[in-house]
Amino acid sequence: MKVEVARTLEKLARRNKKLFFLTGDLGYNAFENLQAVLKDRFINAGIAEQNMVDVAAGMSKMGMDAWVYSISPFLVLKTTEQIRNSLCHTNLPVKLVGNGGGYGYGIMGESHHMLEDISILSSFPNIKIFVPAFSEDVEPIMEKMEKIKSPSYLRLNNVPKTNIKLNSYKSIRRISKGNKITAIVLGTLVHNSLEAVKKLNKNGIVDLWSVTEIPIINYLPLIKSVKESKKLIIIEEHTNNGGIGEKILSKMELENINIRKSVHLYAKGYVHNKYGSHLYMLKQNSLDPQGIYKNIKKLYEF
Repeated sequence: MKVEVARTLEKLARRNKKLFFLTGDLGYNAFENLQAVLKDRFINAGIAEQNMVDVAAGMSKMGMDAWVYSISPFLVLKTTEQIRNSLCHTNLPVKLVGNGGGYGYGIMGESHHMLEDISILSSFPNIKIFVPAFSEDVEPIMEKMEKIKSPSYLRLNNVPKTNIKLNSYKSIRRISKGNKITAIVLGTLVHNSLEAVKKLNKNGIVDLWSVTEIPIINYLPLIKSVKESKKLIIIEEHTNNGGIGEKILSKMELENINIRKSVHLYAKGYVHNKYGSHLYMLKQNSLDPQGIYKNIKKLYEF
């Protein structure tokens, strides 16, 4: 997805001479072409993330279009005060781009994992969060971010190009149709969820939905699906607290939706007190295709 970001920024920068890109000393072997296009508008702010966000806020206040890039934990955890005070409370349209959401940086461990970003940022006013499910989502999301007049955060992860036919980008999108189980998935885990659905070898079972924007504005398609299936599984590479699971289950309760059985798969941290690859971390949390399949199968047989 980082490649898609660079390519899209090059496109936006050619038509928007007020676009500036700030990086916290990251982007080797990815942003060289972007640097050539932007020239003086490409700023390496160094390993000084708090200062970088405040500089971006000042640039935005002066009418510039500031995009800020780092890895997700450095961008969110190191700069929470600056994001809240300098961007969200002042409602400045700075674009934050964080790479490696969830367990994306694998073996690099807890300091490089970002499991709480949605919980933290969604508690602040005005900010919009984007979590693309497919690499093809990155460009339309960034086009949308360019137009909104408030702060935004793009949470990236590594995924392959999809081999399924995608409809045009929507914040909530049906990926496969079924009437026995409603599956609601945040971002890139839709790929593992698709593999799990295929393992059932039965069509029309899982109504699979991809959620890519927070706050969720339109719950109606999800509510309609759950009303029919009465079984719900929510899947996200984020903690239980403050993720989409908490938000969706709360909404279902407020709407008095009858759910016979629900399952929430989320990032539980470090199940065996060990670090490993991204795939290893997903397996420990039942977020890999096999773990998701087992939970969907149990739900189907319930």
